[in-house]
Amino acid sequence: MKEYRDLVVHEGNQPLVDALEMSILSLLTGKPIHVHVEGLRGTGKTTVVRAMKSILPCIERIAGCSYNCEPTSPHCPVHRNLGPEDLSLLGTESVSIPFLEISHAAKLGTVVGSIDLAKVVDPNRPEVALLPGVIPRAYRGIIFVDEINRLADTSPELTDVLLDVMGTKPGRLQVEETGLPTFTLPVMCCVWAASNPDEEPGALEDIRRQLSDRFDFVINMGRPQNHDTVKRILSGSKTSYDSTWLQHGSSVPQKAGLLRKIFLPDELASLLAELYVSFGIESLRAVEAISLGARARAALNSRTNVLLDDIRGVLAITLRHRVDGATLINISKFLDEYESRRGGHRERDRQPENSGDDREDGQAASENSRALARSGDNVARPDSLWDRLMRGMGLIRPDPLRKPGLSQQRGVTSATGESARQRGHGRHYAAGGGTSIADPRDVDVCAPPGKAKSLFQLSGGDILFTEEDLRTR
Repeated sequence: MKEYRDLVVHEGNQPLVDALEMSILSLLTGKPIHVHVEGLRGTGKTTVVRAMKSILPCIERIAGCSYNCEPTSPHCPVHRNLGPEDLSLLGTESVSIPFLEISHAAKLGTVVGSIDLAKVVDPNRPEVALLPGVIPRAYRGIIFVDEINRLADTSPELTDVLLDVMGTKPGRLQVEETGLPTFTLPVMCCVWAASNPDEEPGALEDIRRQLSDRFDFVINMGRPQNHDTVKRILSGSKTSYDSTWLQHGSSVPQKAGLLRKIFLPDELASLLAELYVSFGIESLRAVEAISLGARARAALNSRTNVLLDDIRGVLAITLRHRVDGATLINISKFLDEYESRRGGHRERDRQPENSGDDREDGQAASENSRALARSGDNVARPDSLWDRLMRGMGLIRPDPLRKPGLSQQRGVTSATGESARQRGHGRHYAAGGGTSIADPRDVDVCAPPGKAKSLFQLSGGDILFTEEDLRTR
């Protein structure tokens, strides 16, 4: 199994790496972030998820506790009724955050818990006791479910258990076994999952929409688009990604402590409330996930204040499985207008009285910006909200400064040097399945030749016409 250091982080899998790091950081504060990654087979989804196991920090638990009880607040049936003196006698130990998997062959008893047969048949001291399953043993840890869309289709009873586990934070688990009293356990763990939505039985939101909504983040895993990246993967090169865990591993507990102190400002809380109400977002979990993700992103970057850019950074991965594409684009436009209005207010507040020199400087700056705009593809553009939105959906725009390939060099060019095949279509964002979306800022808009008329103003020949008429017009 690959470790984190062996990963080659590229534009296709970096959103997943960032999301999993935020999930781990938030888990340490008791607020798990559930992550679901979708993508084509063979893109390395499961490899990235399992590689994160190598960078999981440690937690303190009661010595020998299979449920990972916190020393100060035990929750399991063995330790929750013990007093402070008894707990101190048991002692504590440091263990890595548990990372457990639920397979498609798993039975309900192995996932939830069942009677411990070894203790039942013990000839010296027979007793009826519970053998904890995967979920109870993953307390304060991570549960990974590969191909969760298949699990939701073939094992509805396990899906119902996950609904309870992920429904609240912390979740709950009710254990019922013959010969044992029914009891409920709190569940505090992150659920990570992967699926191939282009294969049977399809996307998770089409199978169990309730389960899909339980995931805070949904990442679309993209293919590597760069020749050098593929070469590094084949040669086994180490990652050059500036990871918080690799570069500042000792500061992770401090960042978790920082996250506990970060709250969403009233202004941004009002903004999220406006998004929820105005755009008719169905689930409250959506805005809760945006809030938690934005705060985790700020803490990961060692900031105590949440910025609008943090909300933008998690917008696509929190909403892409909850709203349609048109609503997501309209929300991004709304945030653009919001930032423009807020930026204009700040500019007016700090702008001094204009002098002649100021006007000349402003005119020169305006001319420089127009010159940059005329230069088009010769200047690398900074990432806009549209860029970040498309990248969050797994759609990658080619590097505008990359040397054109052989097919482009041989293409017919116009007087401006622009390829005739690409002229008027804008720069495209490519997905792994061969689909593409044109950047609307680069698409030539052609206005109609004349003012539109109503149907009552049109003659019969203007309404009904043949293909011959079209060719002659």
